[in-house]
Amino acid sequence: MEIKRGKKKEKMKKRGTKKPVLSPMVAQAVEFTETYKKHIDDHIAIREAVCLKTQYPAILRDLRPEDTLAGRRPEDIIVYFGTIWWHWYPEWRKGIESAGKQGGYCVNFSAAKTCAKNDAERKVLEKVLDFWEEECTQSKIRKIWDDEVKNSFLGGASTGFCMSMDFNRLLKRGVPGLIDDIKARKKKIKKMGGDGKFLDGLLIMLDVFKDTCHHYRKQAEALAENAKSAKDRKRLEETARILEAITIRAPQSFREAVQLLWLYLIMGSGKHIEPGRLDIFLGDFYANDIEKGVITEEEAMETILALWNVIDENGEPAVSRVVLGGKGRRNEKNADRFAMAGLEATRRFKKVKPQLTFRFYEGQDPKLFTKALDVVGENGVFPMFYNDDTNVTGASKSLGVSLEEAVRYHPLGCGEYMLAWCSPSLLDSAWSVPKSFLAALHDGFYCERRNIGPRTGTVEKFDSFNKLYEAYKKQIDYAMDISARIYKGICDGHPKQNAFLFASLLSDDCLERGRAMFDGGIRYLGGCEMGHGYTNSSDSLTAIKKIVYQEKKISISELVKILDNNFKGREDVRKMLLEAPKFGNDDKDADGMMTDMWKYIHKSAKLAGKKEGLDFLVVSSVNPGGYGMGKDCGATADGRKKGEPFAIGMAPTAGFDKRGLTAMFNSISKVDPAHGGATTNIKLSREFFTNERAKMEMLFKVYFKKGGMQANVTVVNKNDLQAALKEPEKYSHVMVRLGGWSARFIDLEPMIQEEILRRTLY
Repeated sequence: MEIKRGKKKEKMKKRGTKKPVLSPMVAQAVEFTETYKKHIDDHIAIREAVCLKTQYPAILRDLRPEDTLAGRRPEDIIVYFGTIWWHWYPEWRKGIESAGKQGGYCVNFSAAKTCAKNDAERKVLEKVLDFWEEECTQSKIRKIWDDEVKNSFLGGASTGFCMSMDFNRLLKRGVPGLIDDIKARKKKIKKMGGDGKFLDGLLIMLDVFKDTCHHYRKQAEALAENAKSAKDRKRLEETARILEAITIRAPQSFREAVQLLWLYLIMGSGKHIEPGRLDIFLGDFYANDIEKGVITEEEAMETILALWNVIDENGEPAVSRVVLGGKGRRNEKNADRFAMAGLEATRRFKKVKPQLTFRFYEGQDPKLFTKALDVVGENGVFPMFYNDDTNVTGASKSLGVSLEEAVRYHPLGCGEYMLAWCSPSLLDSAWSVPKSFLAALHDGFYCERRNIGPRTGTVEKFDSFNKLYEAYKKQIDYAMDISARIYKGICDGHPKQNAFLFASLLSDDCLERGRAMFDGGIRYLGGCEMGHGYTNSSDSLTAIKKIVYQEKKISISELVKILDNNFKGREDVRKMLLEAPKFGNDDKDADGMMTDMWKYIHKSAKLAGKKEGLDFLVVSSVNPGGYGMGKDCGATADGRKKGEPFAIGMAPTAGFDKRGLTAMFNSISKVDPAHGGATTNIKLSREFFTNERAKMEMLFKVYFKKGGMQANVTVVNKNDLQAALKEPEKYSHVMVRLGGWSARFIDLEPMIQEEILRRTLY
């Protein structure tokens, strides 16, 4: 009896210590963490690859009966490896709520509150988060940055990046061909005495990819068996066949190529997907299938729309760029056929993703440009226009590459430049340009007396405009020095922890060198500082030069005091500043100031990057970060009040381009095309766009002929935006460009809606 009681107690004890049943995402986080710990001392490529095994297909969402393409990312995730994922930083656990672009080993540090289903899961996740608090990539790289960098006024300082990968290589070789290439390279490297561990990691990663294809194939087969219609059954059976085929050979059809490209993209990119130049990658498949009668044009359109749909469902609105047209495309006739179909797909799709981007040049089929204008006229915001005759030369100068390589320039995300498949897009820091100017007015301090730059002298000593301008240039140099150090820390930190296998395999020259992208594999390593408030700073300089130093209507010391008091009681001075010449009106002084400041900023960035050993450091002026940064910035000498938004991109301040569209185009076309990305927002009435189409088309052609780099066009009915404020439910279809991305007007916060309303409507 005693023995029996003992056995009973032992059984009860075992039942009492039974591990809780965890929900799938929590279980995946635990397995991922334990795998990482087990392989913590392995080569980074091997450790990453085995962690990917626990990640895929576990975190991916199931195939649905209505799906044509397999591959959907989760809504929320706890622990993950990838190039970029927006998550709370480790400091969140200490009550500091900041989030950003984690890259590498990414962790959602709010997971215990947002993902746990019960107390048991919360306890499990707390242990997971305890481990990753010091071990995640964000924490590792923060230790590289010194306190001056970590505490600088430059925002961001994150670790993620986007990547435009070489899908041409993937589709040409297929998964089996890539495996053969890796094995062949491994033999050569071993003969030379290398260890080949990076290549071993690539092979494991491709096994993970094939396992994910099989996972989705089984789901497609099961769904086909239970399909409600013969049409659905046929589509799902075809999906299953394709998912099997792409594991054993290179794609042979358009739909096979689309499925392979999409699944690799969603697995290899994290949250920021960049499909890139699809007419290069898919043009031959598209044209060949139609020519051979494999599919009709309308059937091909269904596949393109299915691709547009998964991009819309899984991509972020500020990225997800599909690029069509431009220089450097092989088989241009086939690429043009796909480009025309892609433009038509966007005309039909009418959503904010994908961000369709149209590149063009003199000599390209003019039918594409006409079609692009037709589409933006109906769609309202897409495509965006990029002038290769200007931008290729500019990219060559700013990125320091040959013209042949510069055709790879890719305006990813909000329009920041990178070189497709030969440089990672490090966009991890944001700069308030007006704050640097305010620092020049306060001897290196910001209005709230925080030191944000070098001591450059009190304003009383600036008895000439040139002395003030020189002080501002020193503040610019300081900001660029900090920016370069941020990116150097990232480039130094990643190779110690991350191989980025998916991205490295489809990037020049990682496979050839047998090294991960940040470990000497990729061709170029550089960064792009996201600049905000160019126009406000330039117009401030113009106003001060005129009112303070030329007309002597007010002293510089008195003006600074008025700015610090946000123009309280001095609307007379604000009126003078507002009436001073403004960029965007074809004014010699205002435009000259912008072009001079623009050149200096990019010269400073280039020198700072070289000093830190980067291949390039550039500055963009592209996205709507100026809304948020404007909230955090004091009054500026262009007449802007404290907290008001900055001008967005490289465009006039909203409402201050008062001399017409031609004058605005003339101003913008004067700016040097060497930069890290520049966007210009233009708001056109549908009446003008439609009723005066020939005039409008000629205006754009002249603008681009004179050197215009880019145009973000919003086409709206004259009264739609005002009406949408009163009856938003009736205007959910109205889309607008914010800067580098688009949104439904009714979804925007009031401050942004007001800024868009202030923009001049032509």
